[in-house]
Amino acid sequence: MKKYLIILTLLISVGQSLYSQNTKFTVFVDPKFSWMTPDLKNVDSDGSKLGVNIGLNVDKFFAPNYAFMTGISIDNTGGLLKYDLVDGKPIKTNGGIDTVPSGSTLEYKLQYINIPFGLKLKTNEIGYFTFFTHLGINAGVNIKATGEVEGYELENDNISDEIKLFNLGYYIGLGTEYSIGGNTAIVLGLTYTNGFVDITTDSNNKVTNSNIAIRIGILF
Repeated sequence: MKKYLIILTLLISVGQSLYSQNTKFTVFVDPKFSWMTPDLKNVDSDGSKLGVNIGLNVDKFFAPNYAFMTGISIDNTGGLLKYDLVDGKPIKTNGGIDTVPSGSTLEYKLQYINIPFGLKLKTNEIGYFTFFTHLGINAGVNIKATGEVEGYELENDNISDEIKLFNLGYYIGLGTEYSIGGNTAIVLGLTYTNGFVDITTDSNNKVTNSNIAIRIGILF
């Protein structure tokens, strides 16, 4: 509960510092599919994971159709990695060091506080619709990391020592805003985010985290 109060305070602070007639806010919920990509032989991505990203975006317009874009969100993400290592996969948990058996799939359940920095380009209103594209950099701070192996004793164990504190990726997306009156609009879109830094503390295996998200929001 405490971390959510901190995030709410940050949201209010961002809103108060950026508010003006040239500023638009979007409260959003992004259902998403995320996956992890390793570069070590005998470690493979074993599917995607359903998650959700919830937060607030702020568009600060410097021209009628161009805006700087930032915000804050809580991102639930992760992925599945299959380890075919001869001696298994050692993993640090609160209980010490465990070993995931060779051939097992480890599901990573990760949570980040995300802050994007980018540009938004939009069309003039066409009927009730406005179309946009956005792109930029997404910076994340890990606040929770658990792991699970089906059929093994590892079940939602804390694996924060296996995950680096910071994540970084680039995003690009497009969407539409449907006016429902005044300055309020329904937002629908699609965004691809590609992580390009190693999110794990394993120096022998670079693992990146990427996702495709559906944007559902209210702009005001």
